Amino acid sequence: MAQPVAIVTGASRGVGRAIARRLLMEDWRVAGVARSEEALRDMEKEWPSFRGFVADVRDRARAKAIVEEVEKTWGPVDALIANAGVGHYAPTWELSEDHWDEMLEVNLKGPFLWSQAVLPSMMARKKGHLLFISSVAGTTTFPGGAGYCASKWGLMALADTLRQEVKPYELRVTVVAPGSIQTGFAGSPIKPYSLLPEDVAEACWHALSAPERVIYGTIIMRPKVPGELGGA
Repeated sequence: MAQPVAIVTGASRGVGRAIARRLLMEDWRVAGVARSEEALRDMEKEWPSFRGFVADVRDRARAKAIVEEVEKTWGPVDALIANAGVGHYAPTWELSEDHWDEMLEVNLKGPFLWSQAVLPSMMARKKGHLLFISSVAGTTTFPGGAGYCASKWGLMALADTLRQEVKPYELRVTVVAPGSIQTGFAGSPIKPYSLLPEDVAEACWHALSAPERVIYGTIIMRPKVPGELGGA
């Protein structure tokens, strides 16, 4: 049986790297997209079934070209994991327009463009999985997070709409929305109890490897906070 094929954006570090490694451990072929060529080449040396592509996820033409090259080399894409993201935090009146635009373009427009790139083939085959890495910030708000929350709420809406649209084509759409993660994302302090990137990767694998009759819509993950019953 042919190896399944996945495209992972933001694959050079953090959660994206952990997801790529998790799939590679399951004998998937993984096309990793990121801006860091050095990190991608290191992963190619470590994993024969990994191929890195340097790209900005906001580039529509580049997304289309990468998908075409992956399909030509390895065959149809079985899963898109849209993970690339950025965050900038400031009171709304202080948040720069450039930072606002970057968050909306990377966190929301990026997944939109990459979905458009992979969907024609998936719809024709009636097989495929779109998996979006969102955040609990897509389910709530917090001071200083206007732009980031807006981008993640938008991503949740995109995923939910897509889930309804592709239902006749038998495709699956999943959102994984983690709380704080030990990556130092956007300069955030690392909490010792935070989720590990590997925890998020495991949730993704759980959704991707589920029986065909099962669809995981939204997976919300929170770390267990010491001394509390809930999570953060």
